[in-house]
Amino acid sequence: MTTTTTNTTTGTDRFLTVPELIERWPIGRNSTYALIKSPDFPRALVLLRQANGLARSMGYREADIRAFEEAHMVHASELELEDDTDEPAGLPPAKRAQPRRRTR
Repeated sequence: MTTTTTNTTTGTDRFLTVPELIERWPIGRNSTYALIKSPDFPRALVLLRQANGLARSMGYREADIRAFEEAHMVHASELELEDDTDEPAGLPPAKRAQPRRRTR
């Protein structure tokens, strides 16, 4: 009788840092940090500790990030483009920046 086991994780799983997540997604830095704070975002793992025991470097498993992306993010191919504009359907039009008023 032969038994085979399947390994669900790869042996060389990468860890992604926050700057890598910012580069990976087409959203801004503040939006990325807001997404990280959401309760269903994967937990960060400590990659390096200082001598006093505090975390020095944190990271996220790439497999967990991929699973989060598949479950929560809309891919560009799923957005329908309107005929008259290049903006995806369902998104509000870009607002023109208003000048700041001086108050005294």
